[in-house]
Amino acid sequence: MDEVIFLEVLEGDSVQARHRLERFPASVGRGYSNDVILDDPKVSAEHLRIERREDGALVLRDVGSHNGTFRVEPWAPLAELELAPDTRVAVGDTVLRFRSRNHRVEDTVVGPAPSAPRTRVFERPRTFSLALLALLGGSLLEGYLTNYGRTDWGELTVALVAPLALVLLWAGGWSVASRIARKQFHYRAHAAIGALVLLCGLVMPMLLTLVGFSLGVGGGMPLVHHAAFLGLLGWGLYWHLRYVTRWEPGRLMRVLAAVTLGFGAVSRADELLGNESFSESLDFPRTLLPPAFRLAGARPVDDFLEDTAGLQEEVDALAKEE
Repeated sequence: MDEVIFLEVLEGDSVQARHRLERFPASVGRGYSNDVILDDPKVSAEHLRIERREDGALVLRDVGSHNGTFRVEPWAPLAELELAPDTRVAVGDTVLRFRSRNHRVEDTVVGPAPSAPRTRVFERPRTFSLALLALLGGSLLEGYLTNYGRTDWGELTVALVAPLALVLLWAGGWSVASRIARKQFHYRAHAAIGALVLLCGLVMPMLLTLVGFSLGVGGGMPLVHHAAFLGLLGWGLYWHLRYVTRWEPGRLMRVLAAVTLGFGAVSRADELLGNESFSESLDFPRTLLPPAFRLAGARPVDDFLEDTAGLQEEVDALAKEE
């Protein structure tokens, strides 16, 4: 190998760190006196040394480590190993790879022309404020409209405090994840995303109920509600993860689509398998809307009676069989 070599610390198939070694012997271990320091509790304070023999070859030697040094391919413990290009050894839970100075790198990936960075809409202070105000207003309105008795100020206060506390705690958890993965909290962006998701979760059922009433659609509305909920969940997770991971948007969308569809199938597994769950609640809309919102024409009573004529015949036939 050349006089200058590079020691790469691997994490899976990717390189976590590269160290340039120019002078030998060079030591590797967990102690601060080493030339290369590894943050691995299973690596000894002084684990191995890289020395140059009289014939010029570089040799790796284990210097009495507690957990030993192992050659990766083929896997075998070693006390001494002559280094060659792409040699890989394992120390503790860490894999080391040695490469020469003239190692050929892959071709440069040609990307689109870079553009000036733009601030995402969720990172703007105005978005954060408007999202929280809209959430508080929507929650207050929803609590007022669903209360058919005398105004309960305690419930209205809870309708303001509960969503605000939920959004702030939710944003705190995602911000910690962003700080760990991307070195930035992005608290305002996560709070704006959480507020918009919760606001849509409050408004969406009312809008879908209004659409179903206006168009005279009732049978398939539960499925529409479920699909809208899954879409809202996927949208929120997509933008949260954009601030946490470094994945490309296309890859992130594919992963979230698979996760969302899987969650949707599991949550409705009983219905997909034909198992009808027992419920004491009445399965019909209990929201009273003005007739002026009805766009679909009313169905005559005679048509309804004609449709039920066949049902009466089926009931009579079953009664005779019993």
